[in-house]
Amino acid sequence: MRRSPLALAILASAMFAPPRAQASAPAVVPAPGVHRTHVDIGTILDLSGPLAAQGRAIENGLRLAFSEINAKGGVNGRKLVLLVKDSAFSAQKARLAAQALIHHGIFALLCPNGTPPVVASMPLVLDHGILDLFAFVPAHADYTRPRRLVFSLEVPVAAQAEIGLKALLNERGELKVGVLYSEDSLGQAVLAGVSREMGRRAMPLVAAIPYTEGNSDLRAPLAQLRQAGAELVVLGSVPQEAMLALHEAHRAGWHPVFFCPACYMPEAATIGGRAADGLYAFAATPIPYPNGDAPPIAAWAHRYARRFHAVATPEALQAYLDAKLFAVALAHTGINPTPLHFADVLEALPPWHDPVLGGPVAKFSATDHLGLHSGWLAEIENRRWRMIGPLHTLTSRQQPSKPAQ
Repeated sequence: MRRSPLALAILASAMFAPPRAQASAPAVVPAPGVHRTHVDIGTILDLSGPLAAQGRAIENGLRLAFSEINAKGGVNGRKLVLLVKDSAFSAQKARLAAQALIHHGIFALLCPNGTPPVVASMPLVLDHGILDLFAFVPAHADYTRPRRLVFSLEVPVAAQAEIGLKALLNERGELKVGVLYSEDSLGQAVLAGVSREMGRRAMPLVAAIPYTEGNSDLRAPLAQLRQAGAELVVLGSVPQEAMLALHEAHRAGWHPVFFCPACYMPEAATIGGRAADGLYAFAATPIPYPNGDAPPIAAWAHRYARRFHAVATPEALQAYLDAKLFAVALAHTGINPTPLHFADVLEALPPWHDPVLGGPVAKFSATDHLGLHSGWLAEIENRRWRMIGPLHTLTSRQQPSKPAQ
């Protein structure tokens, strides 16, 4: 049967027209916080409570890194936008802050601080499939079990004690070691790390003397350590109590080597006075002295001071480095990033440290979300910390189980 010219035209157009299902690819639904021009990243910091100084330093470090990254075009064509909420060191306020950020839509929670706020906000963040990255809390507090979207760049206290003691004994020789520790989680962690290193060396502790947290009279436990013949005393103490121990030993005319894993902060080098000279500590991030021996870090400290009219701190520098690592991983995640893909990328990244500033070496894996296992030995000299020797790595690394989904 002959077809009319009109029918032939209609048939031809139907034959050569693409099927409707193939006309366009299905639209990709972006992850929360990911927009065409920018990515929203949240943080919950103590800006009005006991850790306010640390919180402000972390915020400044993040803002400085983001501004420099954005000035170079951002990450995969998107600018990084920081959304900050104040926890006031309150668990309740942290939960409200997390709910507000979740409602707004964020891709990740980056560098929150304070153990109570972090512990309170983390479940909410994870329940909504949001990354919880690089919290400024002791690693053991938020890693009771490995979790798929949680990563830390804090060296656990026990590992700080173990790494530092290993480096110190390698530096000073096989000294007789004693421990003065507070009867709290910090003191117990320091004792555990020291015991591991001494066990590895098959060396006994000459004494391990506990004291009650907050005790300002440490004469008796120090006398016990002296009588036991301790040549190196490891202090499982907060810096304030460690300074009391140093002054008491100085007054008594006793001068062993002192190592305090938790004492690496600028204030300890100044408030300790002459008694603190020679104190050793564990250092994961250099103190950014503006007139220090490392020109790139000194230049960064000046840049920070000009921007914020404040003295740069180790917390500010660590937050800056954390933000740079976040941007590196985000860039490798591609133009359609998701939290799970970001986690895969972070696990697969080769060992990373900032190419300009250096700093600690971070490395994650599918079975290890604690990214730091190394650090430096530092010593107070003329009321100032100086880094000693090369980077030291944990000898006895315990591999955790595969992170939960």
